[in-house]
Order: sequence, then C-alpha cells, then structure tokens
Amino acid sequence: MSRKIETRNYRGDTGVEVLLIYGFKKNNRGFTLLEVMISVAIIAFVLVSIFRMQSSTIDLATAGNFNTLAQMLAKKLLNDVEQDLAEWSEFEGDFSDNFPGIKWRLEISESFFEIDDFISEDNQERFKKIEIEIFSSSGSRSYKINTWRLAHE
Repeated sequence: MSRKIETRNYRGDTGVEVLLIYGFKKNNRGFTLLEVMISVAIIAFVLVSIFRMQSSTIDLATAGNFNTLAQMLAKKLLNDVEQDLAEWSEFEGDFSDNFPGIKWRLEISESFFEIDDFISEDNQERFKKIEIEIFSSSGSRSYKINTWRLAHE
C-alpha cells in the first residue's frame, strides 16, 4: 500500500523556488535488524583481528628490545669476566639501578678438548667455558651466550 507522492512548488520570501515533497514510498524502510546485526558482527570480527595483530606486534617489539639490550649487557659482563677470569668469584647478580629488572647468571667451567692440535696441554687447564644468561626478573624473557676463553696468568 503506497501513498501517492505529492509535490508542490513554493516561492519563499527570498524568491527561490523550493520543491516540497509530501508523503513517502512504501519500499523505503531502512535497514532490517538482520542486516544491522550482520554488519556489527563483521565490524567486531575485523576489530578483534586488528587488536590481536597490534598486541602481537607490541610483544615482538618488546622481545626485540630485550634481546638487543641483553646482548649488549652480556658483552659488557663478558668483558668484565675476561679481565679477571682466573679469579672471578661472582656467579649471579643484577645490573643495579642502570637496568632494573634485568639479572644475570654466570657459569665458568673447565673445558677439555680431545684434539691436541687445538690447544697445548700447558694451556688446557687455563681454557674455560663461560656460560652467561641474561634474564628478566619476571622470567618471561632470557638470553644465553656460551663462549670459550683462555685465562690470563
């Protein structure tokens, strides 16, 4: 059941002719509830996907920052250990106020090789394996490095 659309021309005080429309068409009803619900579901799906992607991007950036910092701190610690490898006595600690929340663990052990051509027997007992682990206080991230060094006499 549609109404007849009536139009009338009207000239206002400004002298501009305006077309006035009265009535409405029956088939111009807007969106149905189903269409709105489907649209909202699609938008929700897209937004959840974007937020998950953003969250994983932030996590990767945090991991990258930690790995970069941990590598530099491990090199600094290794440099300190190399200066006094034969007498080194600390095996765990932190980086004080400079890097709060980051700790380190160190293990120095004897390293023996089967191949005599690689290192002489005199130097065999001075040859040490150094394992350094840099980790966050929460334990969520860690960085490990293994190396071998010859202790100075």
